[in-house]
Amino acid sequence: MFDRQDPRVSSVRLFFAAALIAFFASPSLAASQILPHRAIYDLKLSKTQANSTVTQAQGFFEFEWEDACSGWTVLHQTRLKVDYSDGRQLDFGASHKSWESKDGKKYQFFIKRNYNGATVEEVRGEAERGEGGARGTARYSAPDDREMTLPKGAVFPTQHSLELLNAAEGETLPLWRIVFDGSGDDGFFGISAALVRRLAPGEDLGEVAAEMSDEASWRMQLAFFDVKNQTGAPEQEQGLRIFANGVVDELELDYGDFVVKARLRELKPFAAPDC
Repeated sequence: MFDRQDPRVSSVRLFFAAALIAFFASPSLAASQILPHRAIYDLKLSKTQANSTVTQAQGFFEFEWEDACSGWTVLHQTRLKVDYSDGRQLDFGASHKSWESKDGKKYQFFIKRNYNGATVEEVRGEAERGEGGARGTARYSAPDDREMTLPKGAVFPTQHSLELLNAAEGETLPLWRIVFDGSGDDGFFGISAALVRRLAPGEDLGEVAAEMSDEASWRMQLAFFDVKNQTGAPEQEQGLRIFANGVVDELELDYGDFVVKARLRELKPFAAPDC
């Protein structure tokens, strides 16, 4: 098992910034305003700390989010190559496939991590929230059979996203939630979301995002914490711009000694399903 600070582990949550994006003012309103889509991002090194030995970092991040009638399906996968001054190179990737019921009560997930071209870990399972915010249950079938209790009030990614955009629209950020996505040692983590700035429709659009000139958007900062050590520094931070239709742009991932920036290269909407 890798250290949770290792970018090979953190890369799974690189979606998370995108997969957190299924939101708007209420779950029913969100479903009508969200744009199911595929987005592809180019990853490049943005900056490093003074003591960092990282000299280069580049890769891609792909995110797919579809309406599956009874729920939402999400696929996000990434590959990142990191070069160090001593000649070492890390070549790692991760994919995360999930399904979440539209009432936010049930969740299924399959996670795969790769290192230097080889699969080093596969995680599979399902989870269910408790009624009325009570403790839920997660059951893993890989890499081994086990069952765990979810913290009281824990939510799944899409439900968290709905709450997040609701808070942005209602100007009630910051927001703190415990989110279970199945990754990491425990499968859950704390997310603190803060508003950086609300942008008007058409403001400061990139080339690909130009087609969303009618959409409002927000710049946010997300900090990911170990729930057992909430007073410490965040394990990872993400800055992003999120549009009201759920598309993420201007994604920046802070791994501590280096920062990677994601540029939206391609955006393809999916057709509405025949439910």
